[in-house]
Amino acid sequence: MNSVHERYTVSPYLIFFMVQPMLFGLEFLSMSIKPIQLAGQDAWFPLFICAFIAHIVMYMIYQILNQNQADLIQIHQQFFGKWVGGGLNMIFITYFMLVSIYQIRLFIEIIQVWIFPDLETWPVALVLLALTYYMVSGGFRVIVGICMLSFLNQIFFLSMFFTFPYLHFNNLTPIMDHSLMDFIKATKELSFSYRGMEFLLFCYTFIKAPQKSQKWSQWAIISMTILYLVEIFFSLLLFKPEQLPTEIWPALSKYKFVQFPFIERFEFIGSSAMILRIFPIVCLSTWSSGRIMKSMFSVKQRTMLPFFLVLMFIAVCCVPNRKSIEGIQTWISMTGFCILYVYIPFLYILNAIKMKVRRTA
Repeated sequence: MNSVHERYTVSPYLIFFMVQPMLFGLEFLSMSIKPIQLAGQDAWFPLFICAFIAHIVMYMIYQILNQNQADLIQIHQQFFGKWVGGGLNMIFITYFMLVSIYQIRLFIEIIQVWIFPDLETWPVALVLLALTYYMVSGGFRVIVGICMLSFLNQIFFLSMFFTFPYLHFNNLTPIMDHSLMDFIKATKELSFSYRGMEFLLFCYTFIKAPQKSQKWSQWAIISMTILYLVEIFFSLLLFKPEQLPTEIWPALSKYKFVQFPFIERFEFIGSSAMILRIFPIVCLSTWSSGRIMKSMFSVKQRTMLPFFLVLMFIAVCCVPNRKSIEGIQTWISMTGFCILYVYIPFLYILNAIKMKVRRTA
């Protein structure tokens, strides 16, 4: 394990507050559309299948890390050598940067659609990336604090109670009325919602007694599964099947039902509060990219951080419309699926073989 000074590490229970925000990105706003289109009122069942698979993947991640007592950067070099391992690490750098670019650009689009239609992209991107520099340059513990602060966003889940008079519970029937293939397709679509666990592969050495943090990671998956389940039921009960495809972000629609005497447009507050969801993901992804570069090329993370942020700023400004955003989302979804459900099981099997050979040698 890399020698990380104790004052830079965090307690195991704080992993709960890191895993959950990574799974709670802006894709949550539209996560229910495709699964409901494929599995209808039974979309909740593929969610449980996907959650079960996510628990297995999390177990594999910890088995790989615990047995090697190192993060994925060193594991790549141990398993595949300097050049192949370095190439795999570069893939993760590109992946994490695209995740950050996607989250920032999607948040800007939400602001442009819901609040300021004439707002330019670059001023918001500049402010967000300046704040990202301030937080990431503060180190890993500061980022963990931002993850804990993001939990304030879950207060807005209470806005669902305002939609209760408009819910149609007959939309939940008939139960189990879809084929196995429909469930498989819906499960594949929901797998994108559990993307984000892979960051643990790079911050493992920053956890005190990291073996004890596994239960907190599993609890984070359980808590997010409950939130996903609430969101799917909300979409099923509030929208008709033919109406849901016309919605871009069904989860934001609930803010239209919130009415207070002193607030006329609560959806302005709700959509702006999405900033609490993007910062944990953007900060952790940027930090992970810098961590990989530091380990590979022996450069300081603060030295690489401005370079990363400038590239991200240019990339965000070069994404012109929603079609381009969806293209990035498709690429991230495909890559994240391969990392979580193909590459990590492959690495788990390879590690098991290595451990067996080491014991018998």
